[in-house]
Amino acid sequence: MKKTFSLCLIVPIMIVLTSSSVLAGNMDEADLLIDKARIVIEEMVTSRDKVIPEDLLRDCAGLAVIPGMFKGGLIVGGSYGKGVVLANLDGRWSGPAFTSLGAGSVGFQIGVESIDLILVIIGQKAMDSFLRTSFKLGGDVAVAAGPIGAHATAATDVMLHGGIFSYSRSKGLFAGISLEGAILGSQWEMNEAMYQTGNIKSILYGQVEQPPAALRLVSSIGKLKK
Repeated sequence: MKKTFSLCLIVPIMIVLTSSSVLAGNMDEADLLIDKARIVIEEMVTSRDKVIPEDLLRDCAGLAVIPGMFKGGLIVGGSYGKGVVLANLDGRWSGPAFTSLGAGSVGFQIGVESIDLILVIIGQKAMDSFLRTSFKLGGDVAVAAGPIGAHATAATDVMLHGGIFSYSRSKGLFAGISLEGAILGSQWEMNEAMYQTGNIKSILYGQVEQPPAALRLVSSIGKLKK
């Protein structure tokens, strides 16, 4: 009887301790991810070329940054990474919420590569896609390699109808990249750990308090337009 009573006490305690440990781990990962995203932005700020056109940054509905995305494979390749997404609310950056991107490819390839991705989100419809559990680039939302230079002069479908311009950095160089077929999805656990809510809409549209790491990231994004 005593043994059964002891087990009844131990099991709930173990569940609470395990849950607390998982929550702390997700919080640490979330903080680290925001900081890595900030570093990617800072390195773009200090690069010689103005990679993302100024008018895109001014008029975009949001930005997503996926630092250190793993890419590699043997015969069958693929890539996966976690990142953050922020909404541009008339010049005020809200969020970030946590997201992930996965893509598969088939071909003769071998090796491992780590790349940083920056996604410039054009139009409210494309921005609202991040409220879903997942969506497909090139299917649910248009995607194109991002234009390079001071101004985005090409009238592409993304500029006209909304979608995502994608940029990558590998070995210190930034360039446009095609992400057709990639899947973007929300990271509920990290959103819950950071904001105590998995509701992405409340995170992206200014209904939660931004953590200190997010304020540093927002400050770095502001430097892109200077």
